[in-house]
Amino acid sequence: MNARMDFVNDSSRHAHQCSRTAPIHITVIMAPYSSSSSITTTLEMFDSANTMDWFNKRRNKQSQSTQLFHIETASVDGLPVSCTGGVSLAPMKALSDIESTDLIIVPGFMFNIMPVLHTLQPISDWLKVMANGGAQVASICTGAFVVAEAGLLDGRQATTHWMFLKQFQRRYPQAKIKDDYTVTDDNGVFCSGGASSAIDLLIYLIRCFGSPELASECSRKLLVDTSRRTQTPYVQYNFKRNHEDQEILHVQDWLEENYQSDILFDEVATQFNFGVRNFIRRFKSATGDTPNQYLQSLRIEQAKHLLETTKTNFEQITYQIGYEDSNSFRRLFKTRVGIGPTDYRKKFQL
Repeated sequence: MNARMDFVNDSSRHAHQCSRTAPIHITVIMAPYSSSSSITTTLEMFDSANTMDWFNKRRNKQSQSTQLFHIETASVDGLPVSCTGGVSLAPMKALSDIESTDLIIVPGFMFNIMPVLHTLQPISDWLKVMANGGAQVASICTGAFVVAEAGLLDGRQATTHWMFLKQFQRRYPQAKIKDDYTVTDDNGVFCSGGASSAIDLLIYLIRCFGSPELASECSRKLLVDTSRRTQTPYVQYNFKRNHEDQEILHVQDWLEENYQSDILFDEVATQFNFGVRNFIRRFKSATGDTPNQYLQSLRIEQAKHLLETTKTNFEQITYQIGYEDSNSFRRLFKTRVGIGPTDYRKKFQL
């Protein structure tokens, strides 16, 4: 099992799909403010899978009369929708025109999901009805919020873009969030992480609803990297400052200026006129982290910045940010970031 992309044992699904003679019906939702690229990439990926499947059938002298995937698009009212980037997309149908489907793809909504989520309730209501009728549902990126509003992620594994994971957890505590997965699959409901994870999800769906061989061929011919991936290296730590504890804010300011020093928090507490236990309690209440966790995050973010923007070796970076043992910091870095410093530099250096 792939721990990151959550490739479950889906041999029964493959057997079921491969025994079908009718095409697999896929409905791609078009919604206002959604990511146009998540929609067009979905359409192109399944169209490519159909093309490759057609050539394989022809090569093996099999019947080519039925496409593997029958794809249609739909909006709430059947009218064109304005997506991100000023792109307008025209659907084939209204949601009410669709009586049944096998798989529904919910697009992502880039960074504007929270302001528009309440306007998407008709889609969530429709998803719930269709799922109760047997349809499976897949969401791209922040489309997971639309699926969760339908209650379809209660008790199920889920993921979404890393920037929205905490909001997602607070809003949908019943979902089993997997914060570093790029793809989850739990009992007919699929989710993916950020924008590039849409490709991971689509290849996985082709694997599930088509075959592993077809998914592999799509990966090779479309130059898609199907190696294990995680969102963790992309995460930028969010240092919480939107609280009202002004004394703790002063401590945060001081830590950001002195993180490279040898810091003892008993002395920091005294310096800012706190008792030690009261300091730790108030700091965690305000920021969500213990002082030591906060300091580690400051140092790791600075190490990431130096790896991205300089050629300084990791041992020197270790000393610059306040650590003496580069081996122990290397282990901490890999644990927190998901990859080692050398691989991080290769991936992100400017």
